[in-house]
Amino acid sequence: MLNFFDLANNGLPLPITKDILILYKQVSKQYLNKNLLESIRMLVPVKIRNQFDRAIGGNVDLNTPMPLLLNWFKHDFMKWMDKNPVCPSCNLSMNLRYVKGNSWIIRGVEYYECPQCSSNLEFPRYGEIENIAFNRIGRCSEWSFLFGAILSSLSIQSRIVHDFLDHCWNEVLIEGKWIHVDSTLEYPISINNPYYYEKSWNKKYQYVLAFLGTEITDVTKNYSFNWETILKQRKKRKNSNMFRIIDYYEKI
Repeated sequence: MLNFFDLANNGLPLPITKDILILYKQVSKQYLNKNLLESIRMLVPVKIRNQFDRAIGGNVDLNTPMPLLLNWFKHDFMKWMDKNPVCPSCNLSMNLRYVKGNSWIIRGVEYYECPQCSSNLEFPRYGEIENIAFNRIGRCSEWSFLFGAILSSLSIQSRIVHDFLDHCWNEVLIEGKWIHVDSTLEYPISINNPYYYEKSWNKKYQYVLAFLGTEITDVTKNYSFNWETILKQRKKRKNSNMFRIIDYYEKI
């Protein structure tokens, strides 16, 4: 049996780490928890739930309820946590102190304090979907963790995608094909725009991986016009074989 000591010493290709693999495996496994999904489903407005039920039943195209869900989630439900929050009283940038968590359940806590009035702000980085749903605030990871659970609760199979740079999003399975969905973006950019990040954010990918339960898939090719260049770069890197990454993921 491969233990965490072995994982740390055998190594993974940067920027992939053991902690990230553990996090995404545990988060995506929550999408299979029926009790959790029943609770998460009740967060969605009834009108939107009914639209999805009709779509699943074949009476409505999924293109009808999906924009409604994305707009509700982005503008009415979730709040974005700025990486550089400003004190509401003094209008000064707050100082950050980060405390790393000891498990995927709480990845860490960001403590912010105003340098002038000492007002403070606390931002825990949860891996547990129930806690994210309760707090209703986060960055792309919290948004994608929760949005994937919401999709699953509406009987839409979903998975989490991470680019190992600074962003993550979701994919949904529609008519046998995985489609890009990003709840942090404005509709219609938020649906089926896989090359958006490379074109608009100048992303230089190494790995883009999708996580579904105990399954991990290399989807980099689907998000880049430069796949051949990425392959050449990987061949020069240590431990860059995807079979090795998959093996690690299965043994965690």
